[in-house]
Formats: sequence, structure tokens, C-alpha cells
Amino acid sequence: MESWTFKTQIFTESVNHSVTGSKSDALERLRLLNGERIFIVCDPFLEGTPALQTVIDLISINNTYTVYSDVVPDPPIDSIVKGVMVLRKEESTVLIVIGGGSAIDMAKGINYFCKTIYQVGVKKFIAISTTSGTGSEVTSFAVITDTKTGVKYPLLDDSLLPDEAILTTFFVKSAPEKVTAYSGMDVLVHALESLVAKKANHFTDALAEKAIELVVENLPTCVVDGKNEVARAAMHEASCMAGIAFNQAGLGITHALSHQLGGQFHVPHGLANAMLLPYVIMYNAANSTVAKSKYISIAQKLCLTSETNDESAQLAALVKCAQFLARQVGCAMTMKEFGIDDVTFKNSFSILVQQAIADRTYAGNPYEATKEDLTRILTCII
Repeated sequence: MESWTFKTQIFTESVNHSVTGSKSDALERLRLLNGERIFIVCDPFLEGTPALQTVIDLISINNTYTVYSDVVPDPPIDSIVKGVMVLRKEESTVLIVIGGGSAIDMAKGINYFCKTIYQVGVKKFIAISTTSGTGSEVTSFAVITDTKTGVKYPLLDDSLLPDEAILTTFFVKSAPEKVTAYSGMDVLVHALESLVAKKANHFTDALAEKAIELVVENLPTCVVDGKNEVARAAMHEASCMAGIAFNQAGLGITHALSHQLGGQFHVPHGLANAMLLPYVIMYNAANSTVAKSKYISIAQKLCLTSETNDESAQLAALVKCAQFLARQVGCAMTMKEFGIDDVTFKNSFSILVQQAIADRTYAGNPYEATKEDLTRILTCII
């Protein structure tokens, strides 16, 4: 018997908001907070902006608040520890995080270590994502970094899940093109990896398939026309769907390797995923009949191919779609394009592979990749 529960309540904007561009009705939920000491974690560029002030105006009438913006990409352990100290000092009762994956991971880490080390924590944790990518607002994952070693450590615990996730395009519309592109490709990889992951089921497949469809249809529009609220809302929902899917089904070696590229070479996570995805699709299809069947099925659902084409042609169509989409939104597809020379990259293979196998996402792959397999995949993106 299998059991699946999901504690995070998801609040989305009404359809009318996406069409008319009216003020976010989802954010209005924050007015319900009363008599709380609120700890706000946000990306540093948000501090002092009208966007953050909008949230402060909603919560400041009947509550007190503290803003913590010591957030950097790949949140380091030191910054998380500092946040824990501030939250404890303020005796905060509600945690609100406003930001991308790093900010949400930071908030998760602060809340987690407050509870596990000091046995104190907030009574409500609310996540508001400003990017359509990580799905972190609905996952029990967080990734923190040891800056001394450059190693990323994924945390996995149901207590990391926010109590509420507010999906609003209010913050997403201003995301830069590269952030939109990289985070959007991250959504695609989340969905495609969860689709074939070992713990996938019909429920996660449905979410993953819809997320893939929404990304292919809407990501290019979001990159060239960031103010398009209909496309932005679709990508935001796709990110959330993919997050729920992989939180249950798992991920795979695309993420296991991309975490290392980020830790060692500071490749943006979504970009690293985009580089690796085509080769992982081919690897999984060659070694897992279930993965191969699912890849072919999604290619057909996207109308990339027809049932009359042979299997190789159908798989090739999906790979080409992933590559074309990545190029279309401006992703570098090799480490050399990103700016890492061949020798430096090759010399890192041993440690990258070793750490990838130790990564928690590695175990979810439909087929257990060897060190040699992972090395060959890395060779493809030199």
C-alpha cells in the first residue's frame, strides 16, 4: 500500500486577474495575519522596493515584522545560521519568504535548523515564489552549500514543506530574461525527470505531463514578453505542478550532476540542467524500457511526432525539442560556451561524478548510472 499526503495549501490568483492585470488577489490573503511577529526572508534586490512594500503594507497593520535579506545563490550554511539567530532573537511566529529558489531554500534551512537544533520554530511558514522554476514552494527539498568545499547538500524532510504557497505573477513579471529562461528550463527538467523517476505514479505523471506542455507552450513568450500575465501564470503553475510531481516521484541524474556543476563552477542550476537534459534522455531511453515508453508518449502528446514514426525518430524529436527550446531562450549548451575551458572541466570529472553519486537525487533515476556512464554524459557538454 502507498500513501500520499500533501500539507501545503496552494493559493492562486483568479483567472480574471491574469486576464485583466488587476492587483494580485492571492496576496490579499496576507491581511488575515493578526497579532504576529513576522520574519520576512527575501532576495536583497527586493528590499526597499515598491513590490516588497506592497507585502509590508498588507501585514504591518496588526503585526510586527523583520526583514532578513542576506540571501545569495546556493545559500551558504553561514548565512542560514545567521538567519536562525535573528529569527530566535525576534521570537518570530510567522515566516514569510519572498524570492527565488535560493531564498526559499534559505528560509527552509532557517526554519528547519530552528526546529531541529533549538526545538523552536514558527507556527506558520508561507512561501511566495518570485521565479517560475524551482517549485521549492511545494517541495520537501532544500539545497544548502558548504562554501569551504563547494559541495551542495540537499536536505530532504517533510518538515521543510511550507504551510502555504501563494502563486502570484505580481513578482514574476519583472524577472530578467536569463532568470526566466534558466528557471523555466528547470521546470522542464523537473517534469521530465519526475515523469521517469523510480517512484513515479499516475498522479505524478499527470502533473508532470501538464507541466511539460505548459513550459513548451509558454516559456518562449515569457522570455520575450515578460509582462504577458497569461503566459507568466501558466509557467508559475507549471513550476508548482512539476514541484509537486518530483517531490513525490523523485528526480535523477540530470539534477545529481547539475548540483555539482553549480557547486564547482557556479553554473546557474537551470542552465546546467538544460545542458545535461538531452543526453540524460538518450541515456535513460537506452537503458530503461519504461523511461523510453514515457518519453515517446510525451513526444506524441506534444505533437512532436506521430505513432507511425519509429521509436528512434520519436525519441529524437523529444531531444530536439528540448535542445531547440533551450537555444530559443538563450541557454549555452556546453561548458565551453559558459566560459569553462576543456582542461579545467575534464580535470574535475572525478570529483563531480563521485559527488553526483552521493547526491540524494541520484537514486531516483530509472536506471543506476555508473561512474563511467556519468563521465560520458559530462563529456557530451564539454
